[in-house]
Amino acid sequence: TTVNLAWKGLSGTIPSQLGDIPQLRYLKLDSNSISGTIPPKLAQLEHLYLERNSISGTIPSQLGGMSQLHGLYLRYNSISGTIPPDTSKLSKLEELRLSDNDISGTVPS
Repeated sequence: TTVNLAWKGLSGTIPSQLGDIPQLRYLKLDSNSISGTIPPKLAQLEHLYLERNSISGTIPSQLGGMSQLHGLYLRYNSISGTIPPDTSKLSKLEELRLSDNDISGTVPS
C-alpha cells in the first residue's frame, strides 16, 4: 500500500502507471530530482508526497476526484497556476502544503 522512494536521488517523470495500482495509498517521492507534471489519475491515494522536486505545470483538476486524500504535499517545486476549484471537494483533506511554488489566485472555499 506504500511506495516510499524519498531521498533516493531519483530523476525523470512520475509514471502515470502508478495510478493503475489499486492498493496504493501512500506515494512518497519527496526530496528527489523528479521533473514533469503531476499525473492526473491517482484517485485511490490517501497521501501524496512530492515536496522538494522539480515538478512543473499546474495542479491537475482531477485531484479534486481523489476522495480518499488526507494529505497533499507539493511544497518546494515549480508548480504554477491556480488551485483548482474541485479541490474544495476533498472532504477528507487534513493537510495541504503548497508553499514555495508559483501558485496564484485564491484558495477555494
